[in-house]
Parts: sequence; structure tokens; C-alpha cells
Amino acid sequence: LMSENSIQEFSTELLKVYYSRLFPYEEIFNWLSYGNDSSMERNYIEKDFFNRREWSFTIDDIYIRYQSFRDKSEFISAIQKRQPHKIDIGAVFSAPPKDHTTIKPELFKTKERELVFDIDMTDYDGVRNCCTGANICLKCWPYMTMALKVVDKTLREDFGFKNILWVYSGRRGIHCWCCDLEARLLPNDARGAIVEYLSVHTGSGEGSDKKTKQSFQQPHPMMKRSYETLEPLFVKYIAEESGQGLLAHKDRYMKVLNSLPNEVIRKEIYNHFESNPTLSGGERWEYIVLHTSPSNPSTGKKQKRMKIDYTELEAWRYELVFTHCYPRLDANVSKMQNHLLKSPFCIHPKTGRVCVPIDPAKAEDFDPFSVPTVRSLCMEIDRFDRGKKLDTEGIDDNKDESYGSGEKVQDMAKTSLQGAVDLFHKAFMNDLSASLRKQQRDQMDKVAAYSGDF
Repeated sequence: LMSENSIQEFSTELLKVYYSRLFPYEEIFNWLSYGNDSSMERNYIEKDFFNRREWSFTIDDIYIRYQSFRDKSEFISAIQKRQPHKIDIGAVFSAPPKDHTTIKPELFKTKERELVFDIDMTDYDGVRNCCTGANICLKCWPYMTMALKVVDKTLREDFGFKNILWVYSGRRGIHCWCCDLEARLLPNDARGAIVEYLSVHTGSGEGSDKKTKQSFQQPHPMMKRSYETLEPLFVKYIAEESGQGLLAHKDRYMKVLNSLPNEVIRKEIYNHFESNPTLSGGERWEYIVLHTSPSNPSTGKKQKRMKIDYTELEAWRYELVFTHCYPRLDANVSKMQNHLLKSPFCIHPKTGRVCVPIDPAKAEDFDPFSVPTVRSLCMEIDRFDRGKKLDTEGIDDNKDESYGSGEKVQDMAKTSLQGAVDLFHKAFMNDLSASLRKQQRDQMDKVAAYSGDF
């Protein structure tokens, strides 16, 4: 269990080493400049683009907004000098955020910002039975996996977004950064509409019964696709004993059966479960699906069978799966352009863990407990350097046989952080760079067309 008590993995001394030797400044700058590097001489580049990005530093529990940096060098210098315990990234404004107090409010506006999503494990406390609050374990982490799969597929297939970065929050959740130009330029009302599109209302809150029933009885194609994604994961991570055990124990599956809207079917399923007490959670779900579908093989009286509304039963199955598996988004984070979100690769001060990227193609393989901490990374550097020293002892100083090829090994390459940075490139940055190059070629063609320079 990853408990609150992981403070030994974090300290200001370890953070200083991380910022001076490991933090991937180059990758963060290249990402958030989107090809607008002020050091490059190109007439299509917005040279002040990076300088108009808002950053926030948390230093000794003080939250300092409206930080901005002219270029990569100033960005690196500020972090290494101020040693923030937390780094948040905001929008690109019409002017440098550090100058916002000297600018008229009507002239200081957000211009663009990645479409972001924040999914936190505490929002699942009503359905998970293994942990609560900030604690997580391998039984409940699949809630994040399921959320990632659904949101990622919806953003790509329904909205056509391609440049999507998923990041572990460092503690109990995940963050999504949608970085296509079209996504970055979305106004607040469009962001709100996307959040609403992604939101599925489950449960039977006051005044919501009719709305919920209608939505599940005539599910939108997005909901059908999400159900197809989630249903096998529901079996594996929710129904089975190895997961949440929803259908593995009588006290839990009885709550499920009691919500089934048809008494005849409910009794059939209950009697079968009682007669077969050794059934697994997956086997119980398979029986439920079979007997709440039109192909129900039950030998009950034909007249009773004809009165059964299988559309209602299918809607019940949908709602059960969505209640336990569907993403629970923090809508406020996504709706507003000026909302900040924690930077990838910063350190979570409560756990010491690095906010590493997650490969959406291998989401089920991600293990939050295998994520390096700032302490483990510093130990990896020490271990590597000690090994290098031992390997080089006894070598004749007059011979050019220092270590390996004789080239200096970068600190990051000495640690497991290198794998996370490689994944950042492979799963996200390579495709984004290709998109940016295409945009720049198109821009150059426009400039050439306007100037008559063919």
C-alpha cells in the first residue's frame, strides 16, 4: 500500500540534485514552445511564445502564479534557483504573465491552452472497497487504467485529436494533455461541451432517474463503444475476487441483484448463485449477461418471458458497468483555459515519485509502485558512479581506455528516468514534432505564396 507516510522519499536536498542533474528541461521546453524557439531565425515563429506561458511554483506551501520565462536558459535558471516543490503549467497569454500587473485587464487574455483532464482516485471512493482517500493499491489502480482507455479512445476517434500525453500524477491519479493545435485553441464553452460529452450520469439522484434511464436505454454510439471497452475490464478488475470482488461474495452480489429491475430474472439468477456457491465473479457475470439478454435460455413460462423488457435489463447492465468503471473527471480542470495543471516530470512532495508519462497503448502494464522516486534516482546515480569507479581502477592512465567508449555518461542515462523520457518521445513527442514540422512547412508555403517567392 502506498500510504501518506512516504515523506522519506522526498527532501529539499534530493530535489536540488534532481533539478541540477536529472530534470528534462530540454523535453519540457521543446514541447511547450511548439516549435517557437526564439533562438531560431524563422519569420513564421512567434519568438515570444514561450515567454507568454504561465507557470506556477509552489515553494514552502506558498503558491506563486504568473511566472514566465523568456527562453530555455531563463526557465532552467529559475527552477534551479527557486527549487519549487511543485510546478504547475498554465495557459499562453497575450502578454508575459509576469507583467500582468502592469497590463490593463482587457489586454491580458488567454490565447491558447492544452485541453487537459484530471482523474483522481478519491472520486472512486464510493465504489472501491480496498482503499480510501489518498491511498491506492494494485486492486484499485485499474480504475485509472479504465478511465485512460475510454478518454483516450474518445478523444482520438470522436474528436480526431492525435497528440495526447498521459502522465501519472505522482500519487493517486492521472493527467491528460491534448496538444493538437485545434485543442489548444478551443474556447471555454467548447471545452465545457467536450467535458459534457464525456460525462455519463449514473445513479439515482433526486430528479435524475428518468434522465439516467433514457440515456442507458438508448445509448449513444460513444457509450456503446465505451461499454465494449469496459465490460471485459469490469469482469477482470471489478467482478473477480482478484479485483474489487463485486460478484465474488454474497454480501456484495446481493446488492447488485437487488437493483435488477425484473423480479422474475432476479430470482432465476439468485437461485443459480445459491445452487452454485463456488462460482467465480466472472462466471456470475457471464450468467447475469446471458439471463438479461433476449437470447435468455431460461425455461420459464412463455407468458412470463414475453413480459420481460430486455431493453430495460440491458440498460441496467450498462449502468452497472458505467457506475463502477466509467471515468470520473474533474470538470473544472478541463473547462477553463486559465486552469493550471501539474507539470510532467516534477516530483510529488508527498510520495517523492516522479510524474512520469504513461503509454496509452500499454496502460494495463503501468504500475504506480514501480515509478522511481527522487531518492531512488539519486541512489541509481551513486550506484552507477561507484560501479564505474571500480571498473576503471587498475587501467593504465597512459592508455586511452577510460570507461566504455571514453564518452561521459549523462546522469539521466545512469537512471531509470531515462526510460520515462524515452517513452515521452516515443508515445508523444515524436508524433507532435512531426505535426509541428508539417504545420511549419504549410506556414512557409503560405509566406512564399504571399511574397511571390516560389
